[in-house]
Amino acid sequence: MSEANIPRYNFNNRSTKLGLEIIPLQRILKHSQKNNHKAHRLNFYQILIFTKGRGTHEVDFEKIAYSENTVIPIAMGQVQRFSANEQTEGFAVVFTPDFIIKGGADYQYLYDYTIFTHSLKPISNFANKEVYALLDEMIAEQSKDLQFDTAEYQRNLLKNFLIQIERNKRERVDIICNDSFAIYIKFKKIVEERISYKLRVSDICDELKVTPKQLNAAIKLYVSTNAKQFIEDRLVLEIKRLLGYTALSIKEIAYKIGFEDPTNFTKYFKSRVNMLPSEYQKITLKQ
Repeated sequence: MSEANIPRYNFNNRSTKLGLEIIPLQRILKHSQKNNHKAHRLNFYQILIFTKGRGTHEVDFEKIAYSENTVIPIAMGQVQRFSANEQTEGFAVVFTPDFIIKGGADYQYLYDYTIFTHSLKPISNFANKEVYALLDEMIAEQSKDLQFDTAEYQRNLLKNFLIQIERNKRERVDIICNDSFAIYIKFKKIVEERISYKLRVSDICDELKVTPKQLNAAIKLYVSTNAKQFIEDRLVLEIKRLLGYTALSIKEIAYKIGFEDPTNFTKYFKSRVNMLPSEYQKITLKQ
């Protein structure tokens, strides 16, 4: 079977050439409908803000309920699927990492903040008047002709926008930001970039210069599991993505994620999901 990966959408702001764009949700939903609401990945970051309507949005097999003022952040590489809903209105704030990251300190907006840290289970946030004020200003600036240093101005607006959403989240969720949190974020970044059956906790510990005990203690503060289980859960999620959202064969998926023997891959998946990869594939393709 020829490889048919999950469709990936690249960023393309034709109007200003900047790595930031605010798009009405209705426009995105129309495009999604033309493609039968097919699941896809983004090669950029996206924050959905729902201003009207109720429904669910699927991110990595999780159905996230939304209503008025719901915010759903989606990290680069996550798989999402829109649902048909003519009543839904809102905006998508989309941006590339290169747009916001211009110096070492800028990495905090994507990796130190918890907006895009879902710990394998995507969650929603909410928009208050401060979020809407910044959104309105970004939309207004986007609609203007290119003015002096507009890229820097819009970059600062986006940073303040992310700060406000992070503030809203921290008011609802108790987040302890210390050395352990820094270890957890670095660990998660490595797992996201290199997820494979061959990825080992010992290799990550060597890279982070921590002991397995230190790593496990840091991770348990935020996701109530250890490093080995976190990697395993993330690997199973990746397998589900490939089984449910691609036309790859079982054998191709096994090799793609680091198994040398497809039989071992089948045993691995069945022991954790309680069904064969082929069974899971059939179920998800029917949905």
